Amino acid sequence: MKSEVIPSSAVGQKINEWYKYIRTFSVPDAEILKAEIEREIEHMEDDPNLLLYFSLMEFRHQLMLDYLEPLEKLKIEDQPSLSELLRNIDSNQADLKGLLDYYVNFFRGMHEFDKREFISAITYYKQAEKRLSFVADHIERAEFYFKVAEAYYYMKQTYFSLIHIKNAYEIYAEQETYNVRIIQCHFVFGVNLMDERRFEQAARHFELALHMAESENKAQLVGRALYNIGLCYYNQDLLEPAIDYFERAVSIFESNAIIKSLPQAYFLITQIYYKCKNNSKAVEYHSRGYEYAKETDDIDYMVKFEFLKTLYQAQPDEQGIEKCFYYLKNKNMYADIEDLALVVAKYYYEQKNFEMSSSYFLKVEEARKQIQRSEGLYEIEI
Repeated sequence: MKSEVIPSSAVGQKINEWYKYIRTFSVPDAEILKAEIEREIEHMEDDPNLLLYFSLMEFRHQLMLDYLEPLEKLKIEDQPSLSELLRNIDSNQADLKGLLDYYVNFFRGMHEFDKREFISAITYYKQAEKRLSFVADHIERAEFYFKVAEAYYYMKQTYFSLIHIKNAYEIYAEQETYNVRIIQCHFVFGVNLMDERRFEQAARHFELALHMAESENKAQLVGRALYNIGLCYYNQDLLEPAIDYFERAVSIFESNAIIKSLPQAYFLITQIYYKCKNNSKAVEYHSRGYEYAKETDDIDYMVKFEFLKTLYQAQPDEQGIEKCFYYLKNKNMYADIEDLALVVAKYYYEQKNFEMSSSYFLKVEEARKQIQRSEGLYEIEI
């Protein structure tokens, strides 16, 4: 007996529902609906655009899983890799228009952001923005504003980041099921306010995020809130409370196998111990942090741990330090160059090597100029 053909419109509605679960990080519901859609597609009428829409949502689903941590990801078997999904999307992308074109560029921007290719991410977001008029769903617009705000923050474009995160927050705050995104909005507000040295306001956002994350029982977000509070103290040179919060964050991350977040936390703890001349502790944390960076294939932090090793050994290895800056420059990571060049400049200043100190203060200034100039790069066409 011939099976009944399922209309593509019905499958499209289920894909829309699937996307709602993805956006709220509802992994079990998203997995169940994904499997149901895959079964129905086998009996669906021919619709190439709908199949591409499914591929895009499968890509977005995998981005969600990659954002979440191993304990949850290990429960999901036989997931295709992002590179496999991208090849499938790219091979069917030739004449995309409207909403599908928006999704292709928006999701590609998210993927580039996850790889810390921030210029590339913003370039894709700019292409998506040209199709934003096709997006009727206000929550989807909030997702766009949130992701763009994140990217602008990492490029140290504080003004643009705050505008976009305010737009996102105002939409999410009207909903009852987007508390995770509201917590993350507080993070983005806070880190931008730290860049403006408005530490009290930043701390209020982080404390509120911590309270909400604890209420939601979200270990990853609790750890991130603790880390951000520590960062707030660190940026005020209040190292004792900073390291206390970093240690608490590390404890949360390790006890919940949230491995991806550990290299960043270990890096700053290691740096603090080096600054405090506690070399035995610094070496211990350096070793553990570097191993986590290798385990997660986090090349950026592997390079940064090498940077600490080359700076704080008995005699700084200038060649090793410059190798780190060369890597960061090739990735347009000028904010990181600014931070690390300042660390080197202060180190040499404390050693009364004023010539070397001055050269790195000049590197800080050059990095800041590149950050100020970088806005024009966002207009690159692809």
